[in-house]
Amino acid sequence: MRNLRNSPTASWPHFSVSNFSVKIFFCLFAGAVALSARSELTLAENGSSRYQIVISTNAIPSERYAAEELQRYLEKLSGAKLPLVTDTTPPNSREILIGDNAHLQRLGFTLDLHKLGPEGFVFATEGNRLIIAGSKPRGTLYGVYTLLEDQFGVRWFTPELEHVPGTNRITLGSLNETHIPALQYREVFWREILRDADFAARHRLNGEHYALKDKHGGPGAVYFPFVHSFDQLIPRDLYKDHPEYFPLRNGKRLQGYVQRCLSNPEVVKLAKENVRRWIKEHPAATIVSVSQNDTGNWCQCDSCKALDDAEGTPAASLIQFVNAIAEDIEKDYPNLQIDTLAYQYTRKPPKTLRPRHNVIIRLCSIECCFAHSLETCPSGQNTKFRADISAWEPVASNLYIWDYTPNFAHYQQPFPNFAALQPNVQFFVKHHVNGLFEQGNYSSGGYGEMGPLRAYLLAKLLWNPNTDVQKHVREFSDAYYGKAAPQVREYLTLLEAQVREPQTHAFIYDPPTSAYLNDGFLSTADKLLTKAEKAAETDAIRLRVETAHLPIWYVQLASKRVTGDARADLLARFLTIARKIGVSNISEGQTLDAWAKKQGAK
Repeated sequence: MRNLRNSPTASWPHFSVSNFSVKIFFCLFAGAVALSARSELTLAENGSSRYQIVISTNAIPSERYAAEELQRYLEKLSGAKLPLVTDTTPPNSREILIGDNAHLQRLGFTLDLHKLGPEGFVFATEGNRLIIAGSKPRGTLYGVYTLLEDQFGVRWFTPELEHVPGTNRITLGSLNETHIPALQYREVFWREILRDADFAARHRLNGEHYALKDKHGGPGAVYFPFVHSFDQLIPRDLYKDHPEYFPLRNGKRLQGYVQRCLSNPEVVKLAKENVRRWIKEHPAATIVSVSQNDTGNWCQCDSCKALDDAEGTPAASLIQFVNAIAEDIEKDYPNLQIDTLAYQYTRKPPKTLRPRHNVIIRLCSIECCFAHSLETCPSGQNTKFRADISAWEPVASNLYIWDYTPNFAHYQQPFPNFAALQPNVQFFVKHHVNGLFEQGNYSSGGYGEMGPLRAYLLAKLLWNPNTDVQKHVREFSDAYYGKAAPQVREYLTLLEAQVREPQTHAFIYDPPTSAYLNDGFLSTADKLLTKAEKAAETDAIRLRVETAHLPIWYVQLASKRVTGDARADLLARFLTIARKIGVSNISEGQTLDAWAKKQGAK
């Protein structure tokens, strides 16, 4: 797990059961009218419209916001501002019905909320009416955003850059679709998304770190604490009076940032008490983290070791401990879940112990190669991960993944994982993962290597694992880099070519001297991006291309491939651009300023 102790305080798309198709037919219940086919609806033409947008007089904030967003973007698309009314207004034949409301009910339309889950929605046309209705609290809002993207071509590339194709006429063919996301919990932990709740909601991400408000339908999960919680659960200062609460290793009880003795009955009792206190102090929490610290140093006392040895993994003592807490709170808090990690030494599941139904197992891929698909990469690390996820899948009813998407030791270093992003998300869904946390450069300044593009692609994949990634790369690069886009795409192709061989791996702590960052690659990449800078048609686009160039300069500097005056000039240029865009961190644990000082910058 990457260290989140200094992070901000701190969550389905399965478009078809079988093949991720974005359309599945739905049926209305007995007594409902059949939806009539119509070749085309004209929602707006020549800056005017005969349609009105209808919401319930009792609409929740996210349904009202959904209607407002639709009204706003239809006006951006066509110049026509459709009136927004409640269902107390007399119906007419041309309406866009948002969420469950009286006008919808008059049509005999019934939402199958059990089928839709908490975030599913339907599109339908009936006569001249368009229906966008979904589950509370986020389904209807997600329906509006999906319609705007899929039917009208609206794109939200970054919080500052959107694309709304203007048109004199907005038309819509017949619709009869149900959308149910594959992942219950979706969080892309890149600063480019973390800094804007509206942007996160438009991409249908529902993690708690986005500070989603009621108008967004709130978060899909609220954690307290978020992760690595043993120091909060059993505080370190108890060591003085109770060293037996702490891990026994080589005959000595350890203190400091270590694990706890999970077989000690007093530790279990105290943990139950503290979890109950947390729940009372944080009533909005839906998930409580009871998870190991970000270290090794687990207990090997006779009781812990006997259980772990019998079950074949140190995860055994952890699962027994977590289960005890989960059982204790279940009667009083039946909807609350306990989250724990399958991380590093606890990644392998026990032979017979099973997590309770109210326990989330969050499996972490930190050791893996990310240059190639987790499902096919022949590296030993990925082979072991496949074994672990296959072992957890049948025994963990709530299986989440903590995944890793940049180089954490060198945020600015080229990380050739673009080709693996989609197959990895599909691999997780194939193994019945319910929640996916994609950790990236979450530092306050953001702008890690290709951060805006990678964050955008991950957001698309978490909503629809079968989306057209290459289409998204083309659209994003054309909008973001303008006339420089072809060179930037050529650079990305060049980067991925460095790890095309299955024996060339990429890990999240690779140094700047890694084989895939060879002199030939750096030289060609430098020429491509220099050409891209010259092609940029505006200063803003040129700055974006220079930002894309930073990783090449970084490797040249960090690996000492340039020396003397050339090095000083390159360092000055690197820092000028990095500071201009607001980069704060050069790695997870080092600020830009601290790194610059080590490089001898003046």
